[in-house]
Amino acid sequence: MSSCSSCSYFSPGLCSCGLSPVLRTSWTDANPGRRFWGCSCNFHLWHDPAVGDRAKNIIPGLLRKIQRLEEEMKRNRKKEKMLVFCLITTVVIIFVLLAVCVSMFI
Repeated sequence: MSSCSSCSYFSPGLCSCGLSPVLRTSWTDANPGRRFWGCSCNFHLWHDPAVGDRAKNIIPGLLRKIQRLEEEMKRNRKKEKMLVFCLITTVVIIFVLLAVCVSMFI
């Protein structure tokens, strides 16, 4: 059976357990972003060529940076919601106080 690492339609066929392997992506530090065929019976066949040393050093750091940025965005969204709530509450209080002041002079 020939391998076609650039073709996403290549499949190794049936596994020894009788199931069709699924194309997955490894996100380990040793093989970041490298695709492989895997099955629930622990069948494993690399689809992509080995990851170079530079990629092994760079990709895990980039993934950690993305994770930190996503966490920061999540915290910022929470802060933004709280600020919007405070702004709306402040505007409502100002209008209520203004209405009370106006009614006192009428």
